[in-house]
Amino acid sequence: MKKFGILGFDFESPNKGCEALTYSFINMLIDCFGSDLKIINYSYGGLGTFPQKYPKIDFEIRRPQIKNPLDWKKMKKEMSNLDMIFDVTFGDGFSDIYGKMWNVTTDILKELAIQSGKPLILLPQTYGPYKSSFLRMWAEHIVNKSYAAYSRDTASATEMNSKCGGKVKVLTDMAFALPYDRGLYQIDDTKTNIGINVSALLWDSDYARDNKFNLKINYRSYIRSLIQKLLEDDTYVIHLIPHVIAKEDYNAAENDVRPCSELKKEFLNNERVVCAPAFENPIGAKSYIANMDVFMGARMHSTIGALSAGVATIPFAYSKKFKTMFGNLHYDYTIEARELDTEAALEQTQTYIREYKTLAEAAKEASKITKEKLGVLKKDMAHLGKTDM
Repeated sequence: MKKFGILGFDFESPNKGCEALTYSFINMLIDCFGSDLKIINYSYGGLGTFPQKYPKIDFEIRRPQIKNPLDWKKMKKEMSNLDMIFDVTFGDGFSDIYGKMWNVTTDILKELAIQSGKPLILLPQTYGPYKSSFLRMWAEHIVNKSYAAYSRDTASATEMNSKCGGKVKVLTDMAFALPYDRGLYQIDDTKTNIGINVSALLWDSDYARDNKFNLKINYRSYIRSLIQKLLEDDTYVIHLIPHVIAKEDYNAAENDVRPCSELKKEFLNNERVVCAPAFENPIGAKSYIANMDVFMGARMHSTIGALSAGVATIPFAYSKKFKTMFGNLHYDYTIEARELDTEAALEQTQTYIREYKTLAEAAKEASKITKEKLGVLKKDMAHLGKTDM
């Protein structure tokens, strides 16, 4: 039995993108090593439904006591009994953009993995940005001491490699491998179905109110105006699709269901504005999105789901992670919200929608690239598993 530790993974999260990374990675592990596995998740969350979905795998949660240095010693010893340790830092968390203490917490776990003497593999993720020079240097140290490091984009890998001797290999986001079943939903395909992921992060969170992402676009105005303009064409059906879903707390800061519901009320009398369901898991979300002709989203993993299902995809880029990752796939149809004003973004979005068949072809080509890149990751993982480390 192989014993793996994993860092920066969510098994049950309102954010379906974080869960998508977990589903995709677990499936990769099975492809590489079979199901006779013990997986220890160093996390504060639970295991969700994963033990039921993967009954042959022995899952365990290890809750770190980061404020207790005595627990650091314990974790280091526990990690020394594992075969390998994999980290993904939730895709874009290897940075201080979400707060310095968050970054310190996740870096301590990586540091303990390195000190355990077992191989730490940094899975495809974004590196940086950093405001703190100390946290940047610590990240460079972690990358240099890791057994292998992968990025999901060229730009952050290039920046990190300037101090890490080319250590970081550029691949792509693991969530491109998430399975889906278009047949789970019956959606009228005689209409042009346009999916819009409305992000609560950009709609009314503290980040939005303080414009911490330095957007030139007024997001609320952009979304409302886009819906109004699309409704002028009676062949369009607009689907409001959440991708962060807090079922237990409607008013949670990042619950996408809330802005979707608010918009549905604004367009209450129009049957061509549809609210998608509050999905149980990312596979359900991707399966619904796969039925769209066009999909525009601000949650990056919602756009990853769309593109990998061959849907014409318009990523709404509120940070550099969009352009760098999609650009790495030669997919150049993002809306750059830090560069365009609201009117220019609306015009560009409508142009992309009119040309959606061209985007769909580009999405299929980009999806082929992701399969090749993730194939490299699986080969590397299988090789690492056979190596006497």
